[in-house]
Amino acid sequence: MDQQVTYNVHRVIQGPFECDNGDWWLTCSVEDIEAKEMFEDDIPFISFEAAYKFQSHFLKTIDPIVINVPYEGEEYV
Repeated sequence: MDQQVTYNVHRVIQGPFECDNGDWWLTCSVEDIEAKEMFEDDIPFISFEAAYKFQSHFLKTIDPIVINVPYEGEEYV
């Protein structure tokens, strides 16, 4: 059974930065809604433009962005 974990991304801390395989990443302040915990995590993007657009959201508002991450057991997919 496929499950999803819902997170609120509250802000971008660092990035965008590119890894060796060409993916772009942002280090973000993230809230696990169910566990009510805050943590920092790197979020992948397929392009610089996608990462920049995501980051630009926080220049206009303090509202978080809700993301859903597929989860199987103890592993994200």
